[in-house]
Amino acid sequence: MNTLLKIGLLAVLTATAIPLSTKVIADETTTSIEEELFNKFTEAKYSKRGADTCLACHKTSQAVMAIFGTPHGNTNKGPMGGLQCEACHGPQGKHKGKNEPMITFGDELSVEGRNSVCESCHSQEHTPFHDQACSDCHNIHQTELAVKQPQAQCASCHSQQDSAQFKRSTHLETLTCSDCHNPHEEQPLSVNDTCYNCHAEKRGPALWEHSPVTEDCTTCHNPHGSVYDNLLNSRAPQLCQSCHNQAGHPGDIHNSLNGFTQGQSCMNCHSKIHGSNHPSGHLFEK
Repeated sequence: MNTLLKIGLLAVLTATAIPLSTKVIADETTTSIEEELFNKFTEAKYSKRGADTCLACHKTSQAVMAIFGTPHGNTNKGPMGGLQCEACHGPQGKHKGKNEPMITFGDELSVEGRNSVCESCHSQEHTPFHDQACSDCHNIHQTELAVKQPQAQCASCHSQQDSAQFKRSTHLETLTCSDCHNPHEEQPLSVNDTCYNCHAEKRGPALWEHSPVTEDCTTCHNPHGSVYDNLLNSRAPQLCQSCHNQAGHPGDIHNSLNGFTQGQSCMNCHSKIHGSNHPSGHLFEK
């Protein structure tokens, strides 16, 4: 097991003065720093002066002092209402003069180790299929204004999706990532259910249903952005012909210009492409 998986629990236990007898259980993935930090939590040698001890050296740092403008810096509750800086960064011990390490939420700790500290208060983490640390997206020393601008945080990993904002047709002009995605959700909504939050008229049920519509909106649309109108993956008739044999309607934009290739192409006739409730709407024409 990773030694820091228990750090969050240890922080809670030591804050309530419950004696500990837990020893370091290291494996091949445990670093010497992780081992030392774990031992510091079990020894629980917290500073008697709390944050005042830390600020004796760190008060000149704007990045450090910015925490007092955030909810985490509220001295009446949360981390600052208890063990203060040491609630997250660990017991001071012999850190003064850099004789012992502290938790800095950098690469000195595994993802699980960093998250264990946050999870001593917060139960949510990034969707399980991501090997993501809370501190990769969140900086609790940031001001509230910076925290309210999450798009840039997502773009640091999801650059391809972020670049879609510059395409001809895009959702990113009016929506932010969190409008569709919840990064802490263990079981995300299906693609279609997410789209139906805004496009309820496409939900159905319809008397005549178009299977790509009911199965997966992204069969035809790119929700982040597209060079084609209406977020389409390609323009008709090529989009339609990716499923439908073109033998019945020989629409070839390179060789002919006709009703199958001009205007709205296939939708010139099949205008109810998302589904029809007309008794004779099996071809999505009415």
